Amino acid sequence: MIHLPIGQNLFERISELIDLDKPVEIYRNLHKKCWSVRQRGKVKLHTDYICLKNAEFKVSQKGRDRVLKEQRKNVHAFIKGFIVNPAEINKMEDVLESYSQKAEWVAVTYNPYRYDSFVTDEEKAIRRADYVDMCIDCRNPVMVIEGGNDE
Repeated sequence: MIHLPIGQNLFERISELIDLDKPVEIYRNLHKKCWSVRQRGKVKLHTDYICLKNAEFKVSQKGRDRVLKEQRKNVHAFIKGFIVNPAEINKMEDVLESYSQKAEWVAVTYNPYRYDSFVTDEEKAIRRADYVDMCIDCRNPVMVIEGGNDE
């Protein structure tokens, strides 16, 4: 399995391994301490950094129930979306700022022992986001912009 660390040309390297026209599912790999990127049911690569657009936050209730019963984590939650070049997000932020609107980033987390869904740092459930920035070694590994919060 290929592990792509943060570095120059990361997006280009990812785009050689992934069909950018099809969605991916990304989950935290607890054993390798990285993100696992799955497409069409198969893990295609591991990476320390990746960005998505048109993302949905998915939690399998059956998988979560198993975690709670066994007190042992398993892959049952992931973020589904389309891989995007981080430069596209930066351009979008510049456009918003030119209209005097601020692009606001919000931290997102998931803990099966505390929540039944992904939540923002204000503990509001989140089901989708326009953009997601995922950096495994950052203080807030998952950040979203303009998300779709569910009250």
